[in-house]
Amino acid sequence: MSNKRLLFIPVSSPQGIGEYMRSLQLAHTLTSEYDKQLDIHFILNKHTAYAKSCPFPTLLLNQSATKENTRVCQFIEQYKPDVVLFDCAGRAEQMKAARNVGAKVVFISQHAKKRAKGLKLNRAGLIDTHWVVQPDYCIDPLSWYEKLKLNMLPLAYPENVGPFTVFASEQQKSDVLTRYNLQEKEFFIVNAGSGGHTINGQSCADIYYKAALIIAKKTGIKGVVVFGPNYTSPLPDTDELTCLASLQGEEFLALLSQAKVALLSAGDTLLQAIALQTPAIACAISKDQGERLTRCTRTEVVYQAQLNIVDISEKVQTLLTESRYKYIIDKYSTLETIHSFDIITQGLKNMLFDNTH
Repeated sequence: MSNKRLLFIPVSSPQGIGEYMRSLQLAHTLTSEYDKQLDIHFILNKHTAYAKSCPFPTLLLNQSATKENTRVCQFIEQYKPDVVLFDCAGRAEQMKAARNVGAKVVFISQHAKKRAKGLKLNRAGLIDTHWVVQPDYCIDPLSWYEKLKLNMLPLAYPENVGPFTVFASEQQKSDVLTRYNLQEKEFFIVNAGSGGHTINGQSCADIYYKAALIIAKKTGIKGVVVFGPNYTSPLPDTDELTCLASLQGEEFLALLSQAKVALLSAGDTLLQAIALQTPAIACAISKDQGERLTRCTRTEVVYQAQLNIVDISEKVQTLLTESRYKYIIDKYSTLETIHSFDIITQGLKNMLFDNTH
């Protein structure tokens, strides 16, 4: 039996890494189970920090896949994938090229604007499955017009499947604590996204790091700062915090799940913290994060801070007070959460192997 071919086309921009990491985790998981039956390729922008380190065969483009429509369509026609997964990416012509070679087309979106792209009229009949990696509380319901289109046209119904979170095994948790000399629930973790965000000329990662220094000093709790792959300055040389350039997705989630508290941006990692039931303080560090953060704070397991050192450090210290911390842990027990990792992984298995192998 010939290998099944799976093509990943995540949004691939110098600023963002979440979509690529999601695709990479899916690729690793599927490979671990179907190694000899699966052929995986990626299409990435060569100017991203992660493109050349992708462990799978990769078509490197001069720009994002959206802007290199002809090359992407040509590659799809040549590669003849069985499934193409467009993660917040993909033009209608590319989806049509995939359908023309008999591929199943998957579209992943993560907020209302991206979801709307999957419901454009020129997508009718081109998308087989549309997964929205958000919990219900974090995204607006479909508009009346979107519902009308879904009733009248062959458009894939967008299914809210929750945040994309991979739960670490007990062994992975133990290994990562040993590696960084940490104890469960006796450290805090800090990450300002990919490390490339700036506001008013200041690096968000640097602001988070300076706040972390104060938090460590005031609370006596160990801190781990993950600067992100797009952080370009040398890492600070300090004994007060553990400073890391970046972590593999599984390692980061293993640490996040065992941290007492997390200081994060309002990107995907915030939803992962909620899924892992880790109390968090977050700042909106890009334009698309403000609304998400507002929605997440309504759960009362996440608190918002202004993007400045003093407010961040004070909010984290407040969260760590015994009464506030207990309130959040109790609140988590009433918060219903679903996790998209298993849903998407099983869905891809079904498409590739008809649930048999």
